[in-house]
Amino acid sequence: MSVNLDITQISNLALDYLDEAPLTSIDDNSAVARWFKRNFWPVAWSLMRKHPWNFASTRAMLPASATAPAFGWTYAYDVPADCLRVLPLTIDGREDSRSVDHKVEGTQILANEPAPRPVRYIRRVDNTGQFDQQFTDVLAVALAQKAAHMITGKASYAAQLGQTLQTIMQDAQAIDALEGTPDEPEDDFWIRARQ
Repeated sequence: MSVNLDITQISNLALDYLDEAPLTSIDDNSAVARWFKRNFWPVAWSLMRKHPWNFASTRAMLPASATAPAFGWTYAYDVPADCLRVLPLTIDGREDSRSVDHKVEGTQILANEPAPRPVRYIRRVDNTGQFDQQFTDVLAVALAQKAAHMITGKASYAAQLGQTLQTIMQDAQAIDALEGTPDEPEDDFWIRARQ
């Protein structure tokens, strides 16, 4: 569930990992505040793209694009404007259904299945109040690791935080995956062929 921390508070969690003084505001004119203001969202969006976080996952029914692909595919679908990553397509949009061959090219999804096309994707979340606790923890460590050398001048901090980030990311992904009913595995090709 969401934690309702703002950019300054999350940046201060990162600074705690570096044993540095907290920011009064992300809008301070200090070099540290400017660094966090410049890097916060790119780091957050990169982390969102790496895992299908529940808080950033969404669904859409996409109409076919007016312009069909030049060759190789029958239909093109415009990727939603807030999409960070398209999740695997299935015949009916459900995670446990048969996969649909597709390709993401530029800002379109190419497929041979007709519209409307159910698509699951990771959306770009621009409001820290929607972040869940585990994602917030991962983001704080990722920001600390990225800022470590610039703030402390010690490369060893970045290396240590890299190991911490791997551990905390695995834990966060495991917790995130436990919310909801587990996906049923897709039937193997050989099983479907016998039906």
